[in-house]
Amino acid sequence: MTLEKSTRITSIDFLRGLIMVIMALDHSRDFLHFDAWVHVPTDLLYTTPILFLTRWITHYCAPIFILLAGLSAHLYGQKTGNNLTRFLISRGLWLILLEFTLFKYGWTGTLFTLNFTALVIWAIGASMIFLAVWHKLPYYVVLATGLLIVFLHNFTDGYNPDANTLWGQIWAILHVVKPLTLGKGQEYQVHVYTLYTLLPYFGLICLGYCLGKLYTPAFTAEKRKKTLMTLGVACVALFVVLRSFNIYGDAALWTPYNNLWSGTANFVFSALSFINTTKYPCSLLYILMTIGPGLIFLSLFENTNNIITRFFIIYGKVPMFYYILHLYLFRFIAEVIDWHNKKHLATVYFAWAFVVLILYYPCLWYSKYKAAHPEKWWLSYI
Repeated sequence: MTLEKSTRITSIDFLRGLIMVIMALDHSRDFLHFDAWVHVPTDLLYTTPILFLTRWITHYCAPIFILLAGLSAHLYGQKTGNNLTRFLISRGLWLILLEFTLFKYGWTGTLFTLNFTALVIWAIGASMIFLAVWHKLPYYVVLATGLLIVFLHNFTDGYNPDANTLWGQIWAILHVVKPLTLGKGQEYQVHVYTLYTLLPYFGLICLGYCLGKLYTPAFTAEKRKKTLMTLGVACVALFVVLRSFNIYGDAALWTPYNNLWSGTANFVFSALSFINTTKYPCSLLYILMTIGPGLIFLSLFENTNNIITRFFIIYGKVPMFYYILHLYLFRFIAEVIDWHNKKHLATVYFAWAFVVLILYYPCLWYSKYKAAHPEKWWLSYI
């Protein structure tokens, strides 16, 4: 392995590890905060700035992770060739299975029910399965697919076909957040709630796959970093322009606040309204707001190697292992210690730090174990 190749992979692991750690903050809030399931923390009529930002910062996790999943798929394909299709299909099916079994129990404490919520792991898995087919097309077709979906899908926001029809059910999975009831006869009906709709995330994984071209020998490190920086700044600038004028890209328009207690409060809540973009289903502005800084991050920290980067890289190397452990550790804290939705925000942050730190050494051990046993193919699925 050349030094440059190692540096590239390290920078990707650094960003992935960082967002995995940030993700745990939102899950700590879900399990422990006293009103996590009563009020929406981004509801500006109810929230406080610190509660809003506690939720908002975790918006970066899902889109960046799926973008990196596509990028990693490209790198995997460069290394293994024709094995990519088989890997993406098997990996995608495995993630969907985990979503509706192991993770369903971790989130709800129940398993044998006909009620299912399709969360981020489902979106990653399903996107991988579609990418398994789509990556075989010419590069420019994959790129065009990703760009067209990401930039144009908000034109369909008002389209909501009858959920009792087959197309209405398919469209709900693709781009409308709504509960679905499948099957006939009340006893055997399956209830599915697709919170993470597939269409925009498939567009993102296509773009991530295309981004992987920057990590081939055709691009020097300097050219890659310059390109990443240009793309990232362009995303942020486009977000600011579109959001400033409420032109397009998000059904939830921002509004200036003029009727609070002070000018400072007016400014703060106006700023929060500006960045309060739509996650379910994720809008163009939500994607620009999150992916732009992610690309800038990859550009800035490609060659960085210090105690901080090495800390986050450990989590980035074993994201599934970390995800499983952190989810069940939060469930243990909530149920066994009896903190389930009973604590204030300070305790949420304390539990978050505790869980992240206590999982460092298990993740370090597992990352070394994976590196020492490349012959064990099943390790790549955990």
